[in-house]
Amino acid sequence: MKKIISTILLIALGSISLIGCSQNAITNNKKSNSDKLAIVNKEVMISAPDGLPAIAISKLAKEKPIIKDGYEVTYSVEATSESLSTTVMKEEPDIAIVPSNMAAIAYNKTSSYKIAGTVGMGSFYLVSTEDINDFNELVGKKVGNTGKSLTPDITVQTVLKEKGINVDDIDFNYVNSASELVPLLVTDKLNTAFVPEPALSALMEKNKDIKIIKSLNDGWKEVANSKQGYPQSTIIIKSDFAENNQEFVEAFLGQLSNSIDWANDSTNNAGEYAKEIGVTTDPNIINKSMERANLKFISVKDMIEDYNSYYQKLYNFDPKTVGGTLPDEGIYLVEE
Repeated sequence: MKKIISTILLIALGSISLIGCSQNAITNNKKSNSDKLAIVNKEVMISAPDGLPAIAISKLAKEKPIIKDGYEVTYSVEATSESLSTTVMKEEPDIAIVPSNMAAIAYNKTSSYKIAGTVGMGSFYLVSTEDINDFNELVGKKVGNTGKSLTPDITVQTVLKEKGINVDDIDFNYVNSASELVPLLVTDKLNTAFVPEPALSALMEKNKDIKIIKSLNDGWKEVANSKQGYPQSTIIIKSDFAENNQEFVEAFLGQLSNSIDWANDSTNNAGEYAKEIGVTTDPNIINKSMERANLKFISVKDMIEDYNSYYQKLYNFDPKTVGGTLPDEGIYLVEE
């Protein structure tokens, strides 16, 4: 009888042990599944065009710091303005750095993006090998510029007109890009032009006679009564993404500001970082251009008046430059 009882007890204890192991296995399995779920990060796509805007994010794109736990960020550098425009109009990036007029077009055409801030003020400069001291001395001269009827041209013409200069008395020579402008100034086919950074630094390396006459951004400050000048590059964020990921957006903008400060302070490294993320400009030229690149992060709340003025002037020139309609206050990503 004792043997029977002992046997029953052993069986019972074995069963309890097995149940315990089974329960532990289930618990561990649940924990394992829970851990797997926890490491599935939310994907965030950030795009910028080749050039100064990409330099603004170069530290972030190369070092890939964690902006906020639970998010995986992918950075892309678009080779052309056309490819950048296409990806934005398809609403692919959650965050993008774009020309400021493209921010208005994206808002008017998609209703999906809002302006979070500026990452670069005007970086165009009037340069010449001739004895010129100001904009009014361009009358009667042949002057190079990029993008006829596009924002560089509109900005130049607006400043000149506001200063009472008849632009019809200036012989503008237009090319598609700054890279096409540089050889003309190097070979003296042109003596005077409006040239942006970093192309300006490349030009000054090749033609030691080139002198900087005046910053177009300074000219804009004078005619628009602006403290900062005109917003050349703008950071836009999808409205729904910003609303549903406020902590990430706030953290990212802080990191972006730090990245820009780093690029301005680390002129020996900025070029190499930019090269590693796909910027095509020579690293040494980038390093030399930082002094005049005018990269800076300014929150949209401190730029609304400047944007309104800028968009009004673009709209007055040609409504199509801002998407056909002057953008309303809803374009700005500000706390209500």
